[in-house]
Amino acid sequence: MKSLFAGLFLASVALTSNMAFAADGFPKKDITIVVQYATGGGTDSFIRALEKPLEDAFGVGVAVRNIAGGGGVVGMMQVLAAKPDGYTVAIANNAFYTLIGMGNVTFSLDDFDYIAAVGMEPYVLAAKASDEWKDYDGFLNYAKDKTIRLGFAGVGSSTHIMAMAMAEELGLNVQFVPYGGASEAAAAALGGHIEGVVLSPADLVAAMDGDDGLVPIVSSGKSSLIENVKTTKDLGLNLSVQQWRGFAAPAGVDPEVKKAWQAAIEKAIKDPQFIEASKNLGVEVSPVFGEDLKAFMDEGERVMIPLAKKVAAQ
Repeated sequence: MKSLFAGLFLASVALTSNMAFAADGFPKKDITIVVQYATGGGTDSFIRALEKPLEDAFGVGVAVRNIAGGGGVVGMMQVLAAKPDGYTVAIANNAFYTLIGMGNVTFSLDDFDYIAAVGMEPYVLAAKASDEWKDYDGFLNYAKDKTIRLGFAGVGSSTHIMAMAMAEELGLNVQFVPYGGASEAAAAALGGHIEGVVLSPADLVAAMDGDDGLVPIVSSGKSSLIENVKTTKDLGLNLSVQQWRGFAAPAGVDPEVKKAWQAAIEKAIKDPQFIEASKNLGVEVSPVFGEDLKAFMDEGERVMIPLAKKVAAQ
């Protein structure tokens, strides 16, 4: 698989240059947002909620394309093959760190320009409701003498890293089961094919609905959707990593194009329907740009890449 990714990356380098493309009244044509994951997951739902508000803000068409595969690598490579003109962007998130840390890709963080971080949410370990347990303590007691099948969204994804990290911190004996996307993993847990999943609240919101839905066990941080669930901080665990969603383009984007994107994002997030959708998804909308974004990215790199390397070495 590494050789395939390497070939794709070299092809992308041949198709584009590192020179910045001039803004030239950006945007003058439609924009493509590549969601490098399957449809129906939390990332897809969040970005699609932004699609129409961004169209209104930019004044041009905005198309969301799902290009899944390789834990997000296939979509990322397609974006890297595009011109660095701001018209084709990928979804930036923790997978950028984890894929690099696990050695699954040939690109580096410097091969992208980061436009913004838009939404934040924690990781959640959720499990199928059972008569044998009702809460965190009950689940751990139930699981202590068993091998738990724990799913996540994509090999090398941040949910993969966090599933392994959470299992280790909680002392669970786990068989890890990768799925093609978050919605597929949640459906597998809901159907009883696996005991639990590690996903985001946005990925889990539909599966947690109803008496027979998934039950959140522990979260890496606070969320409006899971306010009464213990966090890793509550439990004294050193695992308070947040998932984030933003936008990245091939390196070399004109600063004026970035400014146009940032202005559009600031306008789009004020859309009432987007605000309601974000609330329903449990995503805290808190845009980060410029130097603040660089500091945010540096911290994510510091935390996530060593964790991914540790997982890869196992």
